[in-house]
Amino acid sequence: MDIVVAGGGPAGVGAAVSAARQGKTVLLLEKRAYLGGNITACYVENCNYFLKGTGFESEGIYAEIENKCYEKYGNDNLRERNKTCFSSEYLKVFLDEFVQEAGVEILFHSFVNEVIMDNKRISAVLIQTKKGPMAVTADVYIDTTGDGDVAFAAGIPYEQGRKEDGLCQPGTVSLRLSGADTNALLQDGDRLSEIGRIFKEDYRAGRTGLPCKRQDLPFGRLTGGGVISYVNYSCSYGLDPTDPRDLTKGELECRQYVMDIYRYLKEHFEELRGIEVASISPEIGFRDSRRILGKYYLTIEDMESQRHFDDVIAVFPRFYDMLAPDAYMDGDGKVEGKGYKGHIYEPVVEQRTFEIPYGSLLPVSVANLLTAGRCISADHVAESGVRAISLCMMTGEAAGMAAALAVRDQVTPAEISVKELQNILKQQNRLLPV
Repeated sequence: MDIVVAGGGPAGVGAAVSAARQGKTVLLLEKRAYLGGNITACYVENCNYFLKGTGFESEGIYAEIENKCYEKYGNDNLRERNKTCFSSEYLKVFLDEFVQEAGVEILFHSFVNEVIMDNKRISAVLIQTKKGPMAVTADVYIDTTGDGDVAFAAGIPYEQGRKEDGLCQPGTVSLRLSGADTNALLQDGDRLSEIGRIFKEDYRAGRTGLPCKRQDLPFGRLTGGGVISYVNYSCSYGLDPTDPRDLTKGELECRQYVMDIYRYLKEHFEELRGIEVASISPEIGFRDSRRILGKYYLTIEDMESQRHFDDVIAVFPRFYDMLAPDAYMDGDGKVEGKGYKGHIYEPVVEQRTFEIPYGSLLPVSVANLLTAGRCISADHVAESGVRAISLCMMTGEAAGMAAALAVRDQVTPAEISVKELQNILKQQNRLLPV
């Protein structure tokens, strides 16, 4: 195998397809039974919300998936604010086809948790399967696990959580509802947005009586059949996303919060009297965990100053999306200037951009490994911008292309021609300022 990609979320899909289209043999490993990462596993369907109003359009492989998936399966969504949402269930099927059409081999139910090292190179990754451990070899490996599992197993230094105490953002278990009164919810505009506003006011006034500390109540797609595709509410705080005991605690806690918010909505809003729990997301989703130390460490200062990098591989509208790691929320919570303010960071979208350098995808101490997605080298607040789903796919696309160039030229990813990488990305509908 030329290239092994560990993790089948947006970054992994971008990496695998990008590399395979260069004629390389690619194996994509995924611990779940389907691709898509948090889009499909956690119902986070509104992937490009933060492009709204910026003038920026989807790019590269993400734009291709967006267009082709909508064309094939449509978009049964009646809320104007969610017009660019995926249906997570249709996306599962679409990605199966899309990735295989590119020539990628997929292996589901394959969790990578150990590597075999040869000096400063990975010679194999070990995956856990029903038949026991299995070794998989490649020339270049790409870690798109979100948690940086491959890099961690290889002993690469990393950071996790915020600097002062290591706390990560909360984990969330989303809820899908059926039986909503669609006509009533749309009769006078977007009633779901109004319900979210009412909830926030009631929570802050102490009127909800709910134990979960999440103050916001975002809703996903509303379909003609009365389905609300996700309620992004049930959060568990103070968890280590890499600790199985904390993961268990979060799952148990959040499912109780799911039932709390379900009962609250059913009891308090006439349009939702007939709702039922259609499904609960298969697993808890996290916004951040390990951030692997790379050749370059992207900072909030870089993003705020719109720093230009000669090795830029992605450009994205400037925004931050961070929930308070300790659940303490004060003020408006927005990131201002070059620093922090408050303990909750609401999305900020402006007509400014930030760049991601190739060096943030190159781990410091392993020669034949790349990272992509939310585990790349960045500080905690910068990561809250890096983790945007479409941007994760963009960094994955760059990593896959870089891996293909490294295999072709028989060099390490750090030794490829960055200029050639940038030129190829630009030829594939990626806007780069070089």
